[in-house]
Amino acid sequence: MKAVRYDRFGGIDQLYLDDVPEPVAGPDEVVVRVEVGALNPGALPALNGSSYTPGRDLAGVVVAVGDDVHDFAAGDAVLGWLQSWDAHAELVAIPAAQLVRKPDALSWDVAGSLYTTPMAGLGAVKAVAPQPGETIVISGASGGVGFTAAQLAVRAGATVLGLTSEVHFDLLRRHGIEPVRYGEGEQERILDAAGQQPVSAFIDAVGGGYIDLALALDVPRERIDTVVDYRGAHEKGVKALGTTDAGGTPALAELAELAAAGELHIPIAAGFPLAAVQDAYRALADRKLHGRIVLHPQELDQP
Repeated sequence: MKAVRYDRFGGIDQLYLDDVPEPVAGPDEVVVRVEVGALNPGALPALNGSSYTPGRDLAGVVVAVGDDVHDFAAGDAVLGWLQSWDAHAELVAIPAAQLVRKPDALSWDVAGSLYTTPMAGLGAVKAVAPQPGETIVISGASGGVGFTAAQLAVRAGATVLGLTSEVHFDLLRRHGIEPVRYGEGEQERILDAAGQQPVSAFIDAVGGGYIDLALALDVPRERIDTVVDYRGAHEKGVKALGTTDAGGTPALAELAELAAAGELHIPIAAGFPLAAVQDAYRALADRKLHGRIVLHPQELDQP
């Protein structure tokens, strides 16, 4: 079978397609024929030698089950994640505990994009616990983490002020999020948008000083969460909760049901065949596309 590999650090150019043995389901594992695997920004520094191992979102169909697996059978449509690079392949062996069933109404592209980034948004929302009537600010509100967090905070009944560029204002408004232009003067614009209401919580999906902005807005430290600035969180006593804090497979199943029902929008920007993996990662690094970038492992040829 075909799988994406890299033998040394050095960036996107080190990714290549290789012939590898088909995986075998070990105890508590299933083998999945991967229909979609999403790319995540954390993979970019990893390709250059960072210690971060990116989670690999995937969705596909079970083709074999190992011993002690009782919740899945061959033919089941599933989604989940691998904590390795191995999801960029035609077939993967994956712990059954890292899979949930794919709702019939959920597209393959969205199903294969739900773990790393949307779960970070969910984890951040759970960390700050927005309440009905409260005002919450989210930096990077049109990005993968921020957009999910903003939609979930709206569902919780909060007024959400989303920091973004003007090109995304209409997108945010369509989902009940009040856009606020990011950049110089954003503190004043946030206060103007909030009116007489205090800012009760802040989610930072960007880094680069937004913890300081949250503190300047008098947000309590226990109601500030960053999914990016871990050092700043440690130094300033705020939260840094995200993907792994969202609640595991029950939370992933919750997101899948919301997306299938049309109550959570996960934009898909582009899809690439497996052989075009370098092109896919260059599109990710370019940051000009809005939405998730996915690989289709059953499509091997270049477009």
